Amino acid sequence: MIFELVLKYIFKAETEEERLKSSVIYGWTLAILGIFSSIIVGSFADVIQEDLGVIFLWTSLITFALFIIRYTSVKPLLGAAAGGISVIAIGAILDSLSNRKDNALSIGALFGVLLTLFIMLVKNLIVSWYYLIRETVRYYHFKKKHIQLDETVLNNTVATEM
Repeated sequence: MIFELVLKYIFKAETEEERLKSSVIYGWTLAILGIFSSIIVGSFADVIQEDLGVIFLWTSLITFALFIIRYTSVKPLLGAAAGGISVIAIGAILDSLSNRKDNALSIGALFGVLLTLFIMLVKNLIVSWYYLIRETVRYYHFKKKHIQLDETVLNNTVATEM
């Protein structure tokens, strides 16, 4: 959705070539901005001012989220988070019914859910890099070898024939 707005209002892309070029530029801009802001936060966290560090941290998180949202679906990640909240809630209820009252079951469920969400984020990041590189190669082949571009479907809707 955000990418479609960028295509429409910033790049004003109408043809398939313009859409592909805009997509490659958008993807690499997000990737480079996210990498550089992460490096700045990680390397110079104790040197830079606190306000500037927070800005770079938020920039890195937002670009990471936009990059993943651009190339993958967020619905499975949100479904896993909702399922994880249910598991943690059930663990907390069972833990409160037991005699120990040490929250061991809730903490274990929390770590399991966080590990699952982290693995899903890493998988989505790898898939996003794959699609960005694939788009870049496709654009390179178009520019250098003058191949014909097929129409890219930007929406997730399925066209039905009547």
